[in-house]
Amino acid sequence: MRPEKHARLLSRFRRDRSGNIAITFAFVSVAIFLSVGLAVDFSRSMVEKTRINNALDAASLATARALSIGEVSETGDAAETYFKAIFAANLGIDDLDTSNYSVTNFAIDPTGQTVSATADYDQSLTFMRVGSSQTTQVVASKSAASYGIGDIEVAMVLDVTGSMRGSRIAALKSAATLGVEELLSVNTPTAEHVRVSLVPYSDSINAGPLADYVYPDRRAATSTAPVYSASHDAGYDVVSYMQQYDIDCTEDGDGAASCSNVPDSFVVNSDGSRRDDCATDRKAPASGTSYQYTDANPSLGMISRDSRLPADGCTNSALVPLTGNESTLTTAITGLSTGGCTAGHIGLQWAWYTLSKNWADYLPAGAKPGDMSVQDDLSKYIVLMTDGAFNTAYAGSNANRVGCRESALSKAHTAALCSNIKASGIKIFTIGFNTSDSADAMLEACASPDDGSLTYSYEPNSASELAATYEQIAGLIQSLRLTQ
Repeated sequence: MRPEKHARLLSRFRRDRSGNIAITFAFVSVAIFLSVGLAVDFSRSMVEKTRINNALDAASLATARALSIGEVSETGDAAETYFKAIFAANLGIDDLDTSNYSVTNFAIDPTGQTVSATADYDQSLTFMRVGSSQTTQVVASKSAASYGIGDIEVAMVLDVTGSMRGSRIAALKSAATLGVEELLSVNTPTAEHVRVSLVPYSDSINAGPLADYVYPDRRAATSTAPVYSASHDAGYDVVSYMQQYDIDCTEDGDGAASCSNVPDSFVVNSDGSRRDDCATDRKAPASGTSYQYTDANPSLGMISRDSRLPADGCTNSALVPLTGNESTLTTAITGLSTGGCTAGHIGLQWAWYTLSKNWADYLPAGAKPGDMSVQDDLSKYIVLMTDGAFNTAYAGSNANRVGCRESALSKAHTAALCSNIKASGIKIFTIGFNTSDSADAMLEACASPDDGSLTYSYEPNSASELAATYEQIAGLIQSLRLTQ
């Protein structure tokens, strides 16, 4: 064949486009197939990684807690066996040894008081093995937790409103008792690591041993609070405070006062002292510095007892400051009684006071809160429980009646307090007992954000679920934070 003919045939071949689409599609199809396959294998790896992480975290926390309370020993194989059992249970497998999962590098550091471990999963490859001799890959994760017992302070905020009567208050008493028993279980006769306060609330709280820091207040949205002074019989300068409202009062040299024309807008004795131990919410002043959503102590401003709360409207269940005495707490829980509307933000407010270092000088000796800024191993928690939407507030309202009528205000106060409490370093658990969607949303917003396997917001719907929730929260509080 002549060269010219060869050249023409080669030129025609180069110009011929028939079959190009099929060839291109074949190459692209292979690429797409491999890409999808690789994505499937990668997705499976990520799912297993998440499962291992969650199971490891749960096993680390559970083992740390078991070590901290002496349930398992630091020596021998008991702790590792316990760890592997919890790890397997959280993965939903019966026999760890015959599975594709394994626990490696399990270690206990008695000096640093940490437990740590690595877990592996042998993942079978489907598409990533194409063009390679590799048929499996190892998916691994590591976790560690501290088991040294630090100090813990917990404020339990308990709903004792009218809607809690009957079977509900019975369920709360049982559940809260279980929670207290679980929390205090790490204490010994020589070491008190955990203390608990109780703050029952309805449309007010009974301040009990802290009632000296409450002043009788009028019906008003705002109030300039007097400051606490032990030198006055009523706890504050009655004459100066009452003169703001044109009330005639005199005071002798011993700090005793006498008032003559106290109007019905105050619930107060003739010497300016309180008539009961009730407290409502902290109000903002008409002008000047506001301590409404803070943990400021009474030397900066006492707490209001609004006169719109009837003289006989105080709850019978008094606040209990921090204590490690189980009998004191369970007796108080057993004696809870119900009645009134729902001002949950007032309970939340006083729970903060029982935990605040700023109130240390105003609480009984055994109930003085610790200072997290100087105690690295101190943790503080609030457990806020309700069976309904918050609906009562005095601060910010000029209405003549506020009971069960101020839902928006109470929720706004709650949101502000929750935000500031969490900013102070205190963790908040919330429990909505058979609550509505709106109440659940409010409580979820108030709760601390979930942290790994730790959940801070709960919605039990039965007595058994409520009991399980209190036990679970108590167990979580005792399980110290993951270190990795």
